[in-house]
Amino acid sequence: MTLQREELTTDTSKLLILGSGSSARKGLLKTVGLVPDKVVIPDVDEGLKSNESPRHYVKRIATQKANAINPEKGSYLITADTTVTVGRRFLMKTYDDIKAERHLRLLSGRRHSVFTAFCVKHNGLLRLGLVKTDLKMKLLTDKEIITYLDSREWMGCAGAYSIQGRAKCFFPFISGCYSNVIGLPLPKLTSVLNAMGYFEKRH
Repeated sequence: MTLQREELTTDTSKLLILGSGSSARKGLLKTVGLVPDKVVIPDVDEGLKSNESPRHYVKRIATQKANAINPEKGSYLITADTTVTVGRRFLMKTYDDIKAERHLRLLSGRRHSVFTAFCVKHNGLLRLGLVKTDLKMKLLTDKEIITYLDSREWMGCAGAYSIQGRAKCFFPFISGCYSNVIGLPLPKLTSVLNAMGYFEKRH
């Protein structure tokens, strides 16, 4: 297993580790003053198992990511996984134009759900959280779909859209946590960090 690392600090009692290569998740943490001291990208199989529910899937993958990383003693590790579902279909991350167009046309004019599970690992203790957000995408025109595909913002995104970018105008209805759609449910995550003593140790 190969782990990629960056931003190493030596004060492990205050070390915040993001176990994800997602720039969106790193950006979300920074917006609330949680700047990761280090990024470690776990190497796990994110394949979907037969008849697996979205809730079970994201919890399993987030947990596998946390277990694939051995953080320094006293540090706090955050891992997460996000998936988009419409009906019984999973819309996984895609880097393929044809698949991205198929996803957008499937979501167009319909409601769908975004599930994110996260883990916080500290001194051998693992806490798991799960949040669901429901959205409705407006009916997209062919021009809107083509223009969005050309933007490349959808690359590597579940559902083939990045709601914090140009796609934010696609959604007239959102029920639930907005940051969850981006990749981390910040209200629930910060509550878990607080319960695990992270903010006490920062001061």
